[in-house]
Amino acid sequence: MLELVIFDVDGLMIDTESVWKEAFDKAGDKYGIPDLGDTLFPSLIGKRLEDEQELLDRLLPSDIQDKLLNDWRQMGLSSLEKEVPVKPGLNEMLDFLEQHHIKMAVATTTRRDLTEQRLKKIEVYDRFDYVLCGDEVTKRKPDPEIYLSVLKKMNTKAENAIVLEDSSVGVEAAYRAGIDCIQVPDLIAPTEVQKEQTICIVKDLIEAKDYIKENRVHNATK
Repeated sequence: MLELVIFDVDGLMIDTESVWKEAFDKAGDKYGIPDLGDTLFPSLIGKRLEDEQELLDRLLPSDIQDKLLNDWRQMGLSSLEKEVPVKPGLNEMLDFLEQHHIKMAVATTTRRDLTEQRLKKIEVYDRFDYVLCGDEVTKRKPDPEIYLSVLKKMNTKAENAIVLEDSSVGVEAAYRAGIDCIQVPDLIAPTEVQKEQTICIVKDLIEAKDYIKENRVHNATK
């Protein structure tokens, strides 16, 4: 019986990836390196911290790396302070889960202050029963710690939960936690690994809602 749905945030509920991609283009143009949004940024998505740094060292000149990355972060944060783009189907998903009295939680690697700011800006923060952020756990995804911590807090067994994720590291974290995962890919297409680690892959949260409705809610009441 489905009792809990756990949401990632960036790339799943809010379209931060496109914002950061555009910021990389602007920062790259400033330093004479065009199209970083298409060349560098997709390669960074879902990477572990040590792999990120190796890639940056290989693709960005050392004398401008820190300045470029700082400008990129400031441009991205500034854009997100002005507007937080919402992914299609988010409110429909939340409405559906509320109507069926299914608990909702957030598990994100983003730190608490930014997560609260963005979810409050799109007026969904108070709709969640629990929010756990990246600065409140010791290990990042793909480690399963954050998902196991949510299960413990919500007093829910893994078999009674579903995770909604966009990234490969998030999918792996849910898989390692033993929780069924629906992937809603953002900028990076799923690989065979994600196909094996998920119960389904859908194009948006509307399709995810329909899957839950048909396979985990209606079937349970038949």
